[in-house]
Amino acid sequence: MERNDYSFQIISASRRTDIPNHYAAWFMQRIREQFLLVRNARDYHQVRKVDLSPGAVACIVFWTKDPQPLIQFLPALSSYHYYFLYTINAYGPDIEPRTPPMGESIDRFKALADKLGSDRMVWRYDPILVNRSYPIGYHVESFNYISRKLEGYTDTCITSFVDPYKNTSRHAADLQLTELDLPAMRRLMANFATQASAHHIKVQTCAEPADFDDLGVVHGSCIDSQRIQRITGLHIETARHPSLRPFCRCAPSIDIGTYNTCINLCKYCYANYNERLIHANYARSRSGSPLQIGQLEKSDKLIERKVKAAGAQLALFDTLEKP
Repeated sequence: MERNDYSFQIISASRRTDIPNHYAAWFMQRIREQFLLVRNARDYHQVRKVDLSPGAVACIVFWTKDPQPLIQFLPALSSYHYYFLYTINAYGPDIEPRTPPMGESIDRFKALADKLGSDRMVWRYDPILVNRSYPIGYHVESFNYISRKLEGYTDTCITSFVDPYKNTSRHAADLQLTELDLPAMRRLMANFATQASAHHIKVQTCAEPADFDDLGVVHGSCIDSQRIQRITGLHIETARHPSLRPFCRCAPSIDIGTYNTCINLCKYCYANYNERLIHANYARSRSGSPLQIGQLEKSDKLIERKVKAAGAQLALFDTLEKP
């Protein structure tokens, strides 16, 4: 059947939570049933039905720090286009308490790239936070090491400097962040660009206010219309949607995750800031439910919309905002 470019949507799975790591079984059940439900981040009782049939999905973008639980299911995704945004930082358990060790993450990244190809593997070194335990020199050495190890397995690294979200503010005493001025940021980005280029990797920033274009570090997009066009052969809308957060250049997408559900418990995460609620939500997750957490309630309003274009205007459910 011929597929029309104006009948697709991009699925983000997910900025809000590590679906490949912690909700792979739920996601694959939704793939089997070819739909899911997602609550509006601003209106709890407004629930959207999302068509997951292959003919309705242009591309799935997976965000993860550990895709291992999803790997076994990849053959069942053969009817879909997808790529991974795979975060490998160099923090210890004081910052990322439930992330695999860096060496293990690198090995898993490379193994997945061997299966999918480098164009479907994007490395995120994000966010950059500086304190006494993780000074600038530490980031220089760590970034150089990882970029060397990932040569040939990815062509892009996306990075940004940590933002003062609720969670980082809540953990301020633990994090003891050092505020970087623009010259310090530029020196670090210049080093990253030089080292990454030596290993055939381009560095881009994610929703970063500062401009490093002259250093060869451009403003990038995680939901990347050009990458999706290369992977799928489809024409993807590139115009920036007005509901996107400032400096974000992502293509419009539907994020299917839920805030306060990621048990990675990273200290800097904006989407997961209530540890008690995170554990409670995780305990309520059921792979058979169309919702990631819980079930439909009597007072919920279910909305089903036909997708008009790959760049459909999804302002009510756009998840690129910063809380």
